[in-house]
Amino acid sequence: MKIVLNILKAFLINFLFIGIIHAATLCPSISPKAAGTSAPEQVEAILNDVVCSFIDLNQNSGGSIKSTMNLAKKKIIPFIDLEHSTEIALGSYWSQLDTKQRKIFERDIKNSLINEYVGILAEIDQWEEINIFVDDNFSQNGNTARVKVSISLEDDANASATVTLKLINKERWKLYDLEYQSISILDIEKIGYDSKIKRQGIEKLIDKMLSS
Repeated sequence: MKIVLNILKAFLINFLFIGIIHAATLCPSISPKAAGTSAPEQVEAILNDVVCSFIDLNQNSGGSIKSTMNLAKKKIIPFIDLEHSTEIALGSYWSQLDTKQRKIFERDIKNSLINEYVGILAEIDQWEEINIFVDDNFSQNGNTARVKVSISLEDDANASATVTLKLINKERWKLYDLEYQSISILDIEKIGYDSKIKRQGIEKLIDKMLSS
């Protein structure tokens, strides 16, 4: 179960569509740009592309921290709406910030994702055994959608978990949050920022982020 939950954490960071997919049988994957435009179709294309890319990385060079970070920046970060994620994580504080300050917090969210999850991705060596099921019965409200994704390991029926991916469409679907057992990553980020701002104030927190 631990490796599956680590994969799910790292996919705040990512998504799929109809049926159980054995990644090794579908590589090379369809580019997200060539996939359909619905939320499930984009989820399918992006997740498949990520898994296939990591399979290739591990087969050719092994998953070093540096190579994993480069791949994450290329295959994962572009499909996260960091601006929307940051706005939600900051809550009412967002409206108090100017454009430059918002970008500073956005960069902090991005760095947090990379620093916390790249190590997890680099340690995974079972990419070829990953099965992904994306529920096509997704919910949509305006330009936001919720898509359920289940991930399991081929040889371990007990190693499975289901998460809800939250997406927003601004010209194309992008992930902005991941929810597991009613707790989302942004819920945790929001608590953290609220605590820091109440202790230090926004200006001091920004100065600290700039100096780090």
